[in-house]
Amino acid sequence: MSRPHLIRTTAAAATVAALTLLTGTAASAAGADRSAPTAPFLSYAEGFQCLSVILGAVRSTDDVTPQTQLRYQAFADGVPIGSLTDSGQPSGPWGVLQLRKAGRSTITVVAIDAAGNRSASSNAQVVTGYSTPGCSPIRFG
Repeated sequence: MSRPHLIRTTAAAATVAALTLLTGTAASAAGADRSAPTAPFLSYAEGFQCLSVILGAVRSTDDVTPQTQLRYQAFADGVPIGSLTDSGQPSGPWGVLQLRKAGRSTITVVAIDAAGNRSASSNAQVVTGYSTPGCSPIRFG
């Protein structure tokens, strides 16, 4: 084994050993996040014309991912309709999204951390989507 290769191998082994001593396992030293964020709270949801819906949620928390890096996915009757944007504003994550049908829809939101762990669903709110004359049809799928 060449001297540079031996030095790199020894340094890598020492790093893994030190991290294992500090954290308990090599897997946790690598940052394996298996905990889901807390469920968001859907604070408002209101249907408007052209099947649009405006949503706002209270931020979730996570034991690893900072709040500013959590993502929020919205659902209407269990079908994804888009993501909420969190730009750090005091009102929390929000979005103007499109419903897939006119009439009543049940809206929920989930939070997703940087590792892809998904929270439980938020509280549900029922909104009415209004299909108004003159709106361009939206193509899904």
